[in-house]
Amino acid sequence: MHFVIGGAFQGKRKWVRERYGINDGVHIVWNNGYVEPYRPPDGIETAKTVVFDGLEAAIRPRPDPDEWESYFRAWQRWEAAAPNRTVVWIGTDVTQGVVPVDPQERRWRDAVGMCYQRLASLCCRVDRLWCGLAEQLK
Repeated sequence: MHFVIGGAFQGKRKWVRERYGINDGVHIVWNNGYVEPYRPPDGIETAKTVVFDGLEAAIRPRPDPDEWESYFRAWQRWEAAAPNRTVVWIGTDVTQGVVPVDPQERRWRDAVGMCYQRLASLCCRVDRLWCGLAEQLK
């Protein structure tokens, strides 16, 4: 699995599209956490690349890091079940270290941070994007 993180509007989606050749007709499933809840890996047998965009938004309605770790592990098993499969997670760095005053926002920010830590530990590769430039962290 591959985790791509960076600030808002820093080129994460574009970089993932270019890196994985998404515009070249590669069979891909793109999930957007801002639009709808993420799906489980059941029934996605033909995809070679599955992208989960807007991870921070998907975490908001279900901010339980344990639940998310189970979900990450299910996709890790899906990726390992067949050759040439890749799961890519795209998450925005929320608040860049600024702690929100609102308690609900603070809980969400903390949950996002915990989920990102667990995801990063499961991924083979982690990149941070800033101004369209990637820095490989893992």
